[in-house]
Amino acid sequence: MIRVDTSIDTESLVRACDIKTYFTRSTGLLRSQEVVKAVDGVSLDIPEKRTVGLVGESGCGKTTLGRTILRLIPATSGSVVFDGADVFSADRSALRRMRRHMQLIFQDPVGSLNPRMTIGAIVAEPIVVHNIARGREIADRVAVLLERVGLRGEHQNRYPHEFSGGQRQRIGIARALASSPKFIVCDEPVSALDVSIQSQILNLLSDLREELGLSYLFIAHDLAVVRHFCDTVSVMYLGRIVESAPTDELFANPRHPYTQALLQSAPVPDPSRRGGKRILTGEVPSPIDPPTGCAFHPRCPFAKPECSISYPDLITRDGLSERHSVACHLADDKLTIT
Repeated sequence: MIRVDTSIDTESLVRACDIKTYFTRSTGLLRSQEVVKAVDGVSLDIPEKRTVGLVGESGCGKTTLGRTILRLIPATSGSVVFDGADVFSADRSALRRMRRHMQLIFQDPVGSLNPRMTIGAIVAEPIVVHNIARGREIADRVAVLLERVGLRGEHQNRYPHEFSGGQRQRIGIARALASSPKFIVCDEPVSALDVSIQSQILNLLSDLREELGLSYLFIAHDLAVVRHFCDTVSVMYLGRIVESAPTDELFANPRHPYTQALLQSAPVPDPSRRGGKRILTGEVPSPIDPPTGCAFHPRCPFAKPECSISYPDLITRDGLSERHSVACHLADDKLTIT
């Protein structure tokens, strides 16, 4: 076994190291404090002009990790370096300058747009906040942005309710592009859209990445979308990364039992392939009281006593490339869920 080296050939634009994001809540008559470990020691590299996919079940901490990287949610510990600058230690003025180049596309295209603001005002807000343009130039830039995402410049005076869900997501993308960012967190940007619209939005995001040299952290549930869109994929379970690899390698040779279960759970439009799958059973443990050792061991069909004692390191295993790392005591045994 070889310790994984998180560096890769392409220079990292974003490097998150050992991120922990915990929340506390009060319970009971005595208002005792409980700790929710939403993100529990995640390290992640996002190279320039690349897309890193982040997948996992609902509640595993994907969205929290994305927002922690952007410092929209305070981290409990860890560090994030963006384009050579420390995000967590930046003061208010430095953080504002940094945030011009880090943006977010929300999952909900309806709730993410202020219904009281016109489309022009929504897209212009980052331009005004970061003092990128003034006067008539603002409206001109907004028109260019709207046309770039497939809308019309004269739509600036309309309100969000006058647009469809797919059009609203295009508006959200235009707003994210308004400050000329280098890095965008895409928080399930197509999950709320019709399938036919999903492909249009994905193609748009792909074109923007190529033309503008963008880097994406792409959070998603749909494995087919991730396979089509991402360069590398990290699989998250209960606040931790359990497997990370280049996309083609991960789908061809998943080594963590949870990754295998996720891939087998994805629907396949082929009636001849029905049956024979071992569907993952049980519920995701509570992040308030996670299991000892590997968090997946209560649901793992291959679990051994050692799995409940110590958490496995995320390392490169025998027979894998240097960029394929797995957090599993049994990964070298090449176990396969059937």
